[in-house]
Amino acid sequence: MRLFVGKRSLVFNNYNTPNTVFRGYLIGGAVVVTDINEARKLYSMGFYGKFVNEDKVKLNEVEGVTTPLQLSIVEALYLMDKGLLEILDPNGNKLSRDDLLRAGRNTVTNFDQVYAIYRELKEGGFVVKSGLKFGSLFAVYERGPGIDHAPVLLHFIEPRRAVSALDITRAARLSHSVNKRFVLATQSEVDGKIHYVAFEWWRA
Repeated sequence: MRLFVGKRSLVFNNYNTPNTVFRGYLIGGAVVVTDINEARKLYSMGFYGKFVNEDKVKLNEVEGVTTPLQLSIVEALYLMDKGLLEILDPNGNKLSRDDLLRAGRNTVTNFDQVYAIYRELKEGGFVVKSGLKFGSLFAVYERGPGIDHAPVLLHFIEPRRAVSALDITRAARLSHSVNKRFVLATQSEVDGKIHYVAFEWWRA
């Protein structure tokens, strides 16, 4: 998949996935991979999750990490759908996809739409991380955190909600202040397709 931003087409490499099923535990609003070796391998496959007490770990630093990996429920559901992750509750009981979907809907507003956007970006080879610190839904990378800066900040717009000039101005100014491009994304209620609208700054 290509995500066009202005005149630039961002094309991301897909990661090879091993024939391994990792194990995570649903704890609160996240899934935690407690086995350190599994955590390192899973992160190295596509920068999934975040190591506890670590920030922007580079691939050549992974072997030195000694803390568990925390996945968002969105990431965990994607990995479960790929057959790469089984999820247990804190008592060791295996959870179904419906169990995880229910947890996601109870934790994340508009979870189904957010997951659909995440899945489409990942299927296109994008490296997708939380954009919370930028005030957005996702930060989208060419190669990954610690390798390059996220060129795109993606904001989610609920279906049927009108986009105001204030929405665009606020998000675009934030994107510009951190030297990122600004993209709006929403999911059509008619056909389920994801639609993207990109904005760029220009001088009159």
